[in-house]
Amino acid sequence: MAIVDMPQFYNCRKADSDRYEMDKEIVRAGEELECTVVGLEFPKTRLLPAPGSEGSSGPRERFLEGETRWEPRLSKADKLDCEIAVASGVITGLVDSFFVGKFSFERASEWGSKKTNEFVIAMARLSGYEGDDLEGAIKHLEKNFKFAADGNKNDFGGGRQHHFRDFSHHFSLGGLVCSIFTQFTGKAIGTDTAGRLIIVDIPESHAEHLGDTVQEKIMKGTVDWLFHIASDIAGSSSNPGKGTGIPGPILSLIKQLSTLPIFQNARTVMERGEDEELNFRELIAKLFNGTLLGKRDENGKIIKPVRFDFRMELGIVHEVGRQAVPVLLNQCFIRSFYFVRRFAHEIKALDIRSLSELSRIDPADVLPFRNRAIARMSTVSTGVFSLVDAADAAVRAAIASKGKKEVFLREFIVRINFVGIGTFAIACALDVREVLKERGSDEADKIEAYERDIADLHCLELGPEQIRLLQSLQRCMVASDIELTKKSRKKEAKEIWLAEWEDAISKGLAEQGVLIRDYLLDESSLYAQFNELAKEDPAKPWPYLIALEADLIAPYPPLGGNSDKEFKGLKFENDYMLDTFCCSQSVVGKDDLESLRKAMKHAEGEIDAKLAKNVAKLVGTVVIATAATVAAFVFAPFIAPFIAGEAVAGLSGAALTSASLAFVGGGALAAGGLGMAGGTAIIAGGGAVLGAIGGTGITQLVGTMSCADGFVFLEASKLLCYSKEVLIKCYSDLDSVHKIRASLNERVLELEIEVAGLNGAGDSKTQVVGEDDNKPEISPKKQEKVISKSLRYLKRCNERLAKDLDSARIN
Repeated sequence: MAIVDMPQFYNCRKADSDRYEMDKEIVRAGEELECTVVGLEFPKTRLLPAPGSEGSSGPRERFLEGETRWEPRLSKADKLDCEIAVASGVITGLVDSFFVGKFSFERASEWGSKKTNEFVIAMARLSGYEGDDLEGAIKHLEKNFKFAADGNKNDFGGGRQHHFRDFSHHFSLGGLVCSIFTQFTGKAIGTDTAGRLIIVDIPESHAEHLGDTVQEKIMKGTVDWLFHIASDIAGSSSNPGKGTGIPGPILSLIKQLSTLPIFQNARTVMERGEDEELNFRELIAKLFNGTLLGKRDENGKIIKPVRFDFRMELGIVHEVGRQAVPVLLNQCFIRSFYFVRRFAHEIKALDIRSLSELSRIDPADVLPFRNRAIARMSTVSTGVFSLVDAADAAVRAAIASKGKKEVFLREFIVRINFVGIGTFAIACALDVREVLKERGSDEADKIEAYERDIADLHCLELGPEQIRLLQSLQRCMVASDIELTKKSRKKEAKEIWLAEWEDAISKGLAEQGVLIRDYLLDESSLYAQFNELAKEDPAKPWPYLIALEADLIAPYPPLGGNSDKEFKGLKFENDYMLDTFCCSQSVVGKDDLESLRKAMKHAEGEIDAKLAKNVAKLVGTVVIATAATVAAFVFAPFIAPFIAGEAVAGLSGAALTSASLAFVGGGALAAGGLGMAGGTAIIAGGGAVLGAIGGTGITQLVGTMSCADGFVFLEASKLLCYSKEVLIKCYSDLDSVHKIRASLNERVLELEIEVAGLNGAGDSKTQVVGEDDNKPEISPKKQEKVISKSLRYLKRCNERLAKDLDSARIN
């Protein structure tokens, strides 16, 4: 049923004995139109004559030039946009050079310590402390919020190191999880002096700090943990503001990862002595202790340690924020210019003369987000910013280094604005995406045209007068929508679409000597003739076919002209079919249209096999969960050595599997762990969780089938809907359904033959589809993909029609 999707070819066949009452010119043309195909050509210009105009310089053109002449949007970045982007990049690059300067760990530590001290005092006051000094605040928190894992200080390296090695003392999500784990198991998780993962029992002296009920365990594992962390975050009460502190989220994650053998055995390029190198765990330990980043004298002796704890991490966030200021300023400059320029352009183009008329401007045309122009401006400005920043860093580093390469590299790195580099990378990715999207549109159009040709099934056809009614109805829908559209830009784009659509139809009619002003009916004439024709032959179901086709018309589809990009995103402002069509003719009522809509959705579900998709997802979830459990036993001997390391060394076979699962589960049951069952649950649980998340992860891969879109899908759905809801249910016309099935079988056979031919086409880059030189050229692989998808839809449609026919015979 390709008769309604514009622009297309219309098969205007007349029945042998039918005679239609039309205007005199239409009657004469109708005699010539018998058994012919009218081809529609598409306009290539913007200014088009209105219906009834005698030439291209008619009323439509004068209207556009005189009142609100339509002008294209500034959708691409032009020379002026790029010049402003360059200037913005240079200015903000200089701002970064003179006002931001280099990244300073000392400044970060100082700022982070100040904010941390304020945080500790605030937490103490929240829990009842009435003083305002840091030492008193820490004492208050230490006294009121005891921590069970503090009893394991010696297991984790003593008072100086247990904050770093005991995972429950980490101020991170992992630290919170380990704290709750301790409450429910009575065990603490951390590392020994060699960096190996250990799980130790909470001593009896601190067992009183474990909760008795589930509620108490959760409260102590979360609330008490938070306030105890606050007591440690700024040092102890004996050394407030300068003590050991605790690792922040970044270092906590690194420390936890360091327990894996792959990181324990990793080496670095940093020298420990003359011939030795630091391993990974030693490197992060020195980072926390302050010896890695500490200031040294000429002999290499540390004169001031710089600890990378929570205070430093907080200060680094502040330093990154300082670097972000010129980057944000750069974005503000280019986006403000974009907005002001487009806003002024819209005011001029739409001839806006008062504040009340500003509502005619479509926000999408002026807002500096998600469009090609702002993406290009952002790429240019951030690229220039990074170039200026790098040049400044190189010059200053060269001056400070005095020829020493190590000093130059260090100075260069701390002066680079990494926020700017990251923003530039993101801008490049977005810009490239826009370019690739535009380049891929031509090929998409070719594939679309190829699929449109396959979708022309010729199963249902309308006579010339019905086609006239359908096209007139489409014009009334668009005209009504234009009248209701308030945004001037959208309104004028819709008017251009209507003009190009009318011009396309008029060119086909002109070959038969028919003027479009005599062909398209106004609203009152349309419904008068619709009702008259329906009364003449009430046994014909064509009114329902017109209603279905008109209701499925896509709003403002591309017409193949130069203005197609301006039509994207245009939508109907009202439900014309339900509000006007159903009330203006006497055949298809509101209930009938609602039934057609429901039947169409049901048909789409059957053609797309949604039930099969859901079943596949459910089965896939069960299979994944089962497979994950099996995988826990199969792959445990391979996974566990990466986690357990030496704990399972020397084992093999069933012993290795059992020991691996038990280790992953936290130890054997006799030792208080979760045992093999726990290890199995942990390994299998990942797959089970993935399977349980509907529509995402592995489940989505299992349930993925062909995408329910395209012309063949729509045509097959319409055929199924119309056959079941109208031909069978309303008219009991089983013969027509049999003919539709025969036509589908014929098309399926044609496509299967075509696929067989494509299999022998090789890997040639392009191939002309068919013998018509006007058909698109696409690769055989893509042709085969389109045909395979089309065959699935057509076969499903045919199968459902067969079942509906069987049901109709039984009833």
